[in-house]
Amino acid sequence: MSQQISPGPASLEESAVLEEVLAQTAKELGIGVGEIAEDSVLKQLPGADSVRLLRVVAQIERVYDVEFEDEAIFDVGTPRQLTDLVLAQARAEA
Repeated sequence: MSQQISPGPASLEESAVLEEVLAQTAKELGIGVGEIAEDSVLKQLPGADSVRLLRVVAQIERVYDVEFEDEAIFDVGTPRQLTDLVLAQARAEA
């Protein structure tokens, strides 16, 4: 009996998640990835508003097959914090 093993949330690498968070944020806001640092305040980025930032979160949830609690989402202020949330949620759901 052969069992297929696919890379799951437990195999997530922090740097790759951060890169994805930065890329999704830049794409949604229409700015360059280079304009966003891991400690940038998301609400202060050019073009940022609550709807666009929630779209970023929704896309990240889809990419990593995780679901965040509303309270946790509203505590996120930087790409680093969103990355940490993804990693913590992935471990919790594993």
